[in-house]
Formats: sequence, structure tokens, C-alpha cells
Amino acid sequence: MSKKILILFWGHPLYDGRCINMINQCIAEKHQLSILGVGNKAEQINYKNAAIQLIDQKQLKNRFTKYLKFFKYAKQKIVIDKPDLIIASDLYSMIPAAQSKNKFPVKIIYDSRELYTQLAGLINKPITQKIWSWYEKKYISHIDVVLVTAKIDQTYLTTLYNHPNMVIVKNLPGDCFINNTKQNLKELLCLGDEQKIFLYQGKLHNGRGIRFAIQCIAHIQDAVLVLIGDGPMKKQYLQTAQKYKIEDRLFFVDAVPYEDLAAFASKAYIGLSIIQPISKSYEHALPNKLFEYAVSGLPIICSDLQAMKEMVEKYKTGIAIKHSNTEEFIKAYEKINQNYDKYILDQKNKLELLWATQNKHFIKIINE
Repeated sequence: MSKKILILFWGHPLYDGRCINMINQCIAEKHQLSILGVGNKAEQINYKNAAIQLIDQKQLKNRFTKYLKFFKYAKQKIVIDKPDLIIASDLYSMIPAAQSKNKFPVKIIYDSRELYTQLAGLINKPITQKIWSWYEKKYISHIDVVLVTAKIDQTYLTTLYNHPNMVIVKNLPGDCFINNTKQNLKELLCLGDEQKIFLYQGKLHNGRGIRFAIQCIAHIQDAVLVLIGDGPMKKQYLQTAQKYKIEDRLFFVDAVPYEDLAAFASKAYIGLSIIQPISKSYEHALPNKLFEYAVSGLPIICSDLQAMKEMVEKYKTGIAIKHSNTEEFIKAYEKINQNYDKYILDQKNKLELLWATQNKHFIKIINE
């Protein structure tokens, strides 16, 4: 039976892989779908018959009021739509959804794709961290289903809150990462055929190991680093590149819609995800970019954090290293370079690591 589903998300849904995969899944199941997100301007977007409404992020700039304003917009959207099911795609969306439950008999899914009370941005903000922890503890009991991306997060949150219905839905890529239109990244950036592209795609935030990668790539001849995404650290990365005299080997590509992202990997050589364990959320990290690289046919160099190391070792798609060891990075590159084809995922495993083939239980959750 068709349901009215509302997805709430603090971000632009078309630039987020997990949101896009959920949107496509809901559409495929013939549900009536609307989405409230945040963008560079307030606008209405129609995506495959799903109505997307964006709050202008300029309205959410004040650090003291931005979350309260978002809560207000979310609650208004819930009142207008009167959904049967709300998918709250982050903690900030879960709170207004849970607060609305007393007024509307609505099923709520909280997508705890990260440990939101343990984010890296909260390390030096103990009061803010306590506030978000209070919110999560207060409202998680109002939630019907909590989604997590890995066993390690499921164990942590179950211990913390003892929620009775916590389900693992892995952060896997969509079909576009196999059936994509090739984008010649070397042509786009005017690079020679001999130059090897180390690719990072994602947020340009502290703790992502990008400055460390710049330091390492300074020791590798004919290597360049391409960063695809947006964030506040561009200036620092340029300064690091200048320090190691490789500013001409560092390239930035602005964030692109998720379904266009897959095309950029075709001319890359190695995918990077060297998360630094500066917070519990990062310690538990299992980024979707690992699966995106693997399905795109890229070998991976990543941190030896538990979930990441388990993934690359299970699928033999890369090498996990200590997040700050330059020598290990270079050795990992040399090993991959000498046995490149050994680290390319075979077709069977590529299909296994797609959202559609491994997350069919998500269909059951939304259809119940």
C-alpha cells in the first residue's frame, strides 16, 4: 500500500548518497515522497516525481538559532504533509520528528548514520555535546526504528540507549557507480597519462587525513591529489601543499550531485580515506566512499580503524595503514602499484556491495 513518506535532512539531499538511495528506493516502491533539506537557496525541486523543498542555508547561519529555525521548518512541513512515515536522516531531523509524534500517529525512522553526539566538531565543545546527548537520549525512545551503518555503531548505541529496534543498513553506493557515464578527469584537469591520481571524495573537514595525504604524495613521483567536495579546510590544504612544494599537484573539484560523482573515478588510480581517530564517531567510521571506490574499480588506501580495516581486508580491495605513518602509506602505494589488478573488486563483489542488492530489508522497514 502506498504511503506518504517525508524525508528530513540537514543538507542537500541530491548531494548525499544515502539520501539519494533512500529516495530512489521509496520511489521504486511507489510511495508518495517529499523531502525537506538545506541548500544554497530556497527552492522547490522535482526529482523523479519526488518533491524536494530546500531551506536557504543563509537562514540557518546564526549558531545560536539555526537548529531552532530548522526544527520550526521541519515541524511546519510535518503539519502540512501529514506523513505516514518520517525518515529523519540525522539527529537534527530526528528531534522535530519525535516532538511531532504526540500530535500525529506517525512512524519514525532515525537514520543514525553517524554517532552524532560524538562528532569531531564537538571535541572542544563539551556543553554543546551534552546538549545534543540530552536531546538524543530524550527523544530516541519516540523512534520506531533506528538505522545504523555498521555493527560497531549498533553495539555502541544499544549499550547507550537499549533501543529495541536497531537495524544495520550499510552505507552502500547506488547503481550509478557501475552504470556511469565516464568523466575523463585527466582531460578535465589537463593531466598527462603518466600521472597517477589519488582521489578523495567527501567533505573537506578536519580529521579526514588530507594534509597527511599531501605530505605523503610529496614523496611519490608523478602523483597528484584530487579532492572532490566542499568544506572549510581548503586554505589549510593549500598551505600544506605549499609547505611540501606540491601545490601544482593538488586539485580541487567542487561538490557534484551524487549521481554524477561516480563518473570521476574512471581515470583515478587509488582512492583515499585516511580518517583520523579524533572522535568516537571517526573511530567507528565506515565511510561510503570506501564502497564507492571499490565498486568503481579503485584500489584503496585507508586508516586501520576497525570497521574500515575489516572492509578492505574482507573484500581484498585495499590496504589499511596507521593514519599518520608516511612510510606505511608509501609502502602501501608501492604494493598496490606492483600488484594493481589484485586490488580491483571482481564483478560479483561489486554487485554485492550495491545498495539495491544488500539493503532490501530497508524495503521491509518502509513497507511495514
